[in-house]
Amino acid sequence: MTATPHSGKEEPFRNLLGLLDERLETISLDRQAGRDLLAQHFVQRRRADIRDDFREDANFPSDRKSREDDYTLHPDYRRLLEEVLSYARETVRSADGALQQRIRWWSALALLRALGSSPAAVRKTLHTRAGVQDADSVTEADAIGSRTVTDPADDEAAESADAVPGALLAPGAAASDATPLDEGDRARLLAMAERAEALKGPAKDRKLKQLIDTVRELLDEGYNPIVFCRFISTAEYVKEHLDAALNKGGKGRKGAPGKKAYAVEAVTGELSPDQRIARIAALTEEDEEGEAPPERRVLVATDCLSEGVNLQESFDAVVHYDLAWNPTRHEQREGRVDRFGQRRDVVKAVTLYGSDNAIDGIVLDVLLRKHARIRKATGISVPVPDSSENVMQAVLEGLILRGERPQYEQEGLFAVESPAGRQTAELHEAWQSAAEREKASRSRYAQNAIKRDEVAQEVAEVRASLGTGEEVRRFTRHALTALRGVPGTLPGEPDGFTMNSEALPAPLRDTFVTLLGPRHPRPVAFHDAPTAPRGEVALTRTDPVVASVARFVLDAALDDRIEQWQRPARRCGVVRTTAVAKRTTLLLVRYRFQLSLPGRDGVLRQQLAEDARLLAFRGSAANPDWLPEDEAVALLEARAAQNTDRAFAQDRIEGILGSLESLMPTLEERGEQLAARLLDSHRRVRGAFRDVRGATGPARRGLRVDVQGRPDVLGVYHYLPVPVLDGTTTNGEAR
Repeated sequence: MTATPHSGKEEPFRNLLGLLDERLETISLDRQAGRDLLAQHFVQRRRADIRDDFREDANFPSDRKSREDDYTLHPDYRRLLEEVLSYARETVRSADGALQQRIRWWSALALLRALGSSPAAVRKTLHTRAGVQDADSVTEADAIGSRTVTDPADDEAAESADAVPGALLAPGAAASDATPLDEGDRARLLAMAERAEALKGPAKDRKLKQLIDTVRELLDEGYNPIVFCRFISTAEYVKEHLDAALNKGGKGRKGAPGKKAYAVEAVTGELSPDQRIARIAALTEEDEEGEAPPERRVLVATDCLSEGVNLQESFDAVVHYDLAWNPTRHEQREGRVDRFGQRRDVVKAVTLYGSDNAIDGIVLDVLLRKHARIRKATGISVPVPDSSENVMQAVLEGLILRGERPQYEQEGLFAVESPAGRQTAELHEAWQSAAEREKASRSRYAQNAIKRDEVAQEVAEVRASLGTGEEVRRFTRHALTALRGVPGTLPGEPDGFTMNSEALPAPLRDTFVTLLGPRHPRPVAFHDAPTAPRGEVALTRTDPVVASVARFVLDAALDDRIEQWQRPARRCGVVRTTAVAKRTTLLLVRYRFQLSLPGRDGVLRQQLAEDARLLAFRGSAANPDWLPEDEAVALLEARAAQNTDRAFAQDRIEGILGSLESLMPTLEERGEQLAARLLDSHRRVRGAFRDVRGATGPARRGLRVDVQGRPDVLGVYHYLPVPVLDGTTTNGEAR
């Protein structure tokens, strides 16, 4: 299972598929046979699939609104950019030998990328020795340069790639061809660093000024954004100025004198993974003094947070301060907030770019905008083809070495007749073809091999057996209240609630602390939703807290040594109720089944399954009148109308327990019926899948379901009609 199976590089993708079937490493996926084979293994879930499955309970954004905010360079900034371009052209052209030329090329490109990021990144880059200078060959120089300057599709170390690559060619190079710059060039570079220092701040850094305006707008709309930067030095620079601008005037947080109105933090690759999590927690969680986190917050981060970190609970917008040179990186950034568990219906993504910055224009038109169009058309992110790095190289070389200027045509930067234009057109054509293949292949993927209406009965039965959301909510609230928890209302959620857990049994309190954290909010918030913020509870059967409550209740019901008040559930009981007109007994019965499941290779796998069922009968155990299953389940809703004498109840239950053996033939017959139903379900599902994927007989040959042992009666509940004053019950029978 992976969120990004195809990053754009074919070889890693094929290696991954080869783990499932060796043939997938080499078979052509452009042919029908290859796509059919892939479809047997490949399940691809889109956002639309999640929304369709969960419908109104998806907790998944219905839309991601994206926009571009542009700015123009300050005249001083533009002059520095022109000088850097001129310097790059001169130094690369004057290089002596192929290796020196590639080293100077990557050094110049690193400087240009830093300049497009921030003045802080420029200064840092010009004072950092170029890593590419250690290369011993052209191939090695290109490998180092690509890894440190661009954002290659197969780069799996994004969290450690946010340091500036360095542009200073200093003495001490390993390669003899990597001649360092002379003193004149070094002085020129250091002068550029000083000029970059003078550009710091929103007065001359219009990109920063635009960011401040964009973030303010998002905050005013109620959004909490993440600002993604390419370099550590840029993130720290942005954090400093953004914090100062947002909190200008010294207005404190409402209800918290001395606290800033807006919380701004930066997380970069300089921090260890644990330190990153701690810093995010400090921004989004209650502090040690019990003070709630700020409602308005901004996280500035590098791409060390673009993967593997869930931020959707606390943030709902993304700002791309720096353009990534790989669309996948943008998708990963936005995926931190546009994902399952996001409570905001519409998330936002804003891309900043310089309208008069030629390099920004290249990245936008060659990669990012094309990617966005394809994603909008297919509903998924189609990776950029392998050739994208070569195309970017060609376009940038045209700009830097030959002075070719973008024409900003509708579908490309350069005239199609130019070399860069032809390569760009070829890239877009290959990309579009990949998108068309993706659309055609989706109908053959494994999740589409089963028609939903053919297995609707199985889906309905599984969901019913797992319990509805209302049943989970009611159980959790009732159980915790019975265990001396104090319920309360949850603002804005009529079906949610809070629970003061201080009086709960000690083992359950300890479990809450373990699962929610020692500083979890009190009282505990229980949300009627599939997910919940950190330190709170989602009312689903898979939530760890809900599961721990269920486990405690079950274990306590089976242990008569526990104090009575800690045992809200009972294995037996007698209830006088208006829900029945004649004495009725409800049995909770557990069945075990041995499943023989054939694999695709025909080999049988053995699996043990359990099922719990409710069976009920009217009258005595000697002459039972068995109820339909739906009537048995309905008895769970019956409520006591009168108290029952304890001695009388005990006598009744003992009588029923003594008669269980006479009921066993019927219970065993029900077990055989359940086994037959389970077998039919497996046959129906396997048959539906087999017919689509073209599998042969072994898919069902040898399939068996056998009852294992006798059924276990886990609970006995006896319902009696309410007696009336004339000495009879509600149906006229004598008491």
